[in-house]
Amino acid sequence: MNIIRILCLASLIIILFSCSNKNADKDINPENTAKNNNEASSQPTPKVEMIYPMEYYKNEITKYQDNYYGFKDISMEITDLMNISSITKVDNVIPDYLTFLVIWFNQKGYIYYLYAFNDEQKIANNYYCGQFVSFENYKLLMEKLSGTISEYGAISIGDFNNNGINEIVLYTHYPHIGNVFCVYEYNVTEKTLEEICLVPVFINTGNPFPSVEYVGNGFKILEVLDDKLMEYAWNNYVWNSEQHKYIKQ
Repeated sequence: MNIIRILCLASLIIILFSCSNKNADKDINPENTAKNNNEASSQPTPKVEMIYPMEYYKNEITKYQDNYYGFKDISMEITDLMNISSITKVDNVIPDYLTFLVIWFNQKGYIYYLYAFNDEQKIANNYYCGQFVSFENYKLLMEKLSGTISEYGAISIGDFNNNGINEIVLYTHYPHIGNVFCVYEYNVTEKTLEEICLVPVFINTGNPFPSVEYVGNGFKILEVLDDKLMEYAWNNYVWNSEQHKYIKQ
């Protein structure tokens, strides 16, 4: 009986040792290693850091735009000299890029552009955001908007829909529409800067007052219903995560 017990115990030890070796082989299987590498590579890449003085980025943007033949893609004709009124580093607008909001100026008004720099500290893309013709006391338009409001123009940066990504909100001018209030947000899937709100808005240039108010989950907007008949109404545009837009209530 003792011999039989010893043989059974030895057999059990051999079986357990064999299973242990199989598990070890499974752990170092090339397929498993590749899977782990793929999972690691799918992690977010490090954010691009600003490593040069602001003057470097300003010069790069100026050179880049000079090669653009004088803003040929902008809707309003611009052949006059352009100057940078302000350049501001903005975070969390385009993931994994170093991003600057630049406000250009000429006799016709302010032009808004967003520039994205890659990890080589070169411009990977630029995005036209809008244009605005200033008038006396135009800054009153921004009094009921939050976020980081620019010193120039009528534009602000902030996470207005509370989804973790900063948006760009601004007053701008559209041909055949007139003055509009617009919100842009970067679409990570499509890799584009999208309009997620565009509403014709009344602006009283003679006696300006805020035409848009931020209300926490959206905006209260003095909307132009019929410009010829001078019909206007305050409407609420609330963030809809399913449609990924601000929807009129």
